[in-house]
Amino acid sequence: MNLALESFNNLPRVTRWLALSFFAGWLLELIFGHTLNLYFGLVPRLTAGRWWLWQLLTYIFIHAGFWHFIFNAFMLWMLGRFLEPVMGSSRFLRFFLFCGIAAGFLTVLVSPRSATPVIGASGAVYGLLAAFAFFYPDMKVYLYFIFPLTARQLALALAALEFTLSLSVPGSKVANITHLSGLAFGWLYLKAGTLDPEVFLDALRQKRRPGEMPRRSAAEQEREEADVLLEKISIKGLASLSSAELEKLKRLGGKA
Repeated sequence: MNLALESFNNLPRVTRWLALSFFAGWLLELIFGHTLNLYFGLVPRLTAGRWWLWQLLTYIFIHAGFWHFIFNAFMLWMLGRFLEPVMGSSRFLRFFLFCGIAAGFLTVLVSPRSATPVIGASGAVYGLLAAFAFFYPDMKVYLYFIFPLTARQLALALAALEFTLSLSVPGSKVANITHLSGLAFGWLYLKAGTLDPEVFLDALRQKRRPGEMPRRSAAEQEREEADVLLEKISIKGLASLSSAELEKLKRLGGKA
């Protein structure tokens, strides 16, 4: 018990509070059941027809059944302790909520007349899986604790599985479209984030001929090179730098 509590307390701040919110949502669902799901789950007909837009956020934190709660809490624990430190707490929270809300929005678009409540953080958690594959593509993980895969392979395998299930089991109580869209929106969010305007402008400047712009001093050029490398670290982590880039960053850092 003490070991579990210590492990929980060692989680990054946002990951810890999200796990607590999952637990609170599970307890509330146990107490209020369908009434809670109707008002605070995602009911596409109500969200689209009556503009109950808060459901796009609140459905993320409600979980039906112990195993539903445990699966999402376990995935949050596994992924959040890697992702929150590299992304930063505020960006990690924004990313998590974006994936959950975007997955819910697409669910409403796909089935706007459905009266079946969709609940759970799986869409947001699948977004975290996309982020894990983005930042740690070659890290080894074990599917079902047996089959070794890289993080990228795991994300692709689960995406293929969810797509297949969404076509073959249309009446399933599992919201496969929500899972798949959370994964897809998470990946698109991160890919769009790599298109940083400053990095893009720096690349354009370096392609210009010398006569098209004032010549920069050596110090300015070195600062810009250091900024590009630091931006790469903030997006993809320190492991994304090659040995040559690491050496350059050390050299430039010594002159800053």
